[in-house]
Amino acid sequence: MIIMTNEQPSNTSHAQKANSKRITRFLTVAVLALAALVAAVPGTLVIMRRADAQVALGNAKSLRVALQVASTEAYGAGRPFGDVTARGGVTEEVWQAVLMDSKVPGDFWILQTDESGYEVERFMYQEGDFTVSYCKEPLTYEVHYRQMYIQISASS
Repeated sequence: MIIMTNEQPSNTSHAQKANSKRITRFLTVAVLALAALVAAVPGTLVIMRRADAQVALGNAKSLRVALQVASTEAYGAGRPFGDVTARGGVTEEVWQAVLMDSKVPGDFWILQTDESGYEVERFMYQEGDFTVSYCKEPLTYEVHYRQMYIQISASS
């Protein structure tokens, strides 16, 4: 004889299934969120590097204007502008004036002037990992990003 009862199976089995479903949903959402994060990081880094490159370019343009002003002042006063043995390829007085006028945080080097020695035709500007090169004819600015992969130091 079979006895049938109206009792339901224990709630522990139902609770375990519900708990298992919650854990599966949580893990699925966590994996999807991590995948989205990993996919977004490289793009974000590119955008940040591009913004930093724009800042370096803007600083190089400010530097160009400051160099033009300093060269005009030096020419008008009959003072020398360039000095290949000095920092940046300009006299110390010009160096200080350009840095004060442009307020750029990086370093610059005059690569070429015209025959008079007062008009800058090419220069390089370095700010952090960015190098900006300027050429007067044709008017171009190039921003390069450098990243160190290997560094070797010679021990003494």
